Amino acid sequence: MKIAERTFKIEDIDCEVTVEVVSRQKDILDYMDEYIENMDYDWFDASDDCYMILYKDGSEEYIHEDYDGHKIKRKGIVSIVNNNPCTSVVYGNFAINEYGVVTTSEVEDISDNIREMESYALLHMDDY
Repeated sequence: MKIAERTFKIEDIDCEVTVEVVSRQKDILDYMDEYIENMDYDWFDASDDCYMILYKDGSEEYIHEDYDGHKIKRKGIVSIVNNNPCTSVVYGNFAINEYGVVTTSEVEDISDNIREMESYALLHMDDY
């Protein structure tokens, strides 16, 4: 799996947001499947993660601790974002609002008070 790590600085509050961009849709869907599978276990705390999916037709899907087990459409995806306590993992375009919240988007949209840091890392990870 290839991950491009991008770091953004929120100027107003001197804080950084890390966004990990995966190159393949399958990679983030695999993470989501593991998240859903682990929800069945008592030891798993599902409250820390949220998956957002934006489809070509404009519809959206949210997978979080209240997920009811319904079938998730896997075709026609424009953007997927997984927000967790440490980072945001994305496939496709994304938006970052003025507070540093990362969401799905048809086009990359970064708030004016946020600037991308110069550091750029491309990580190569083996599938596990």
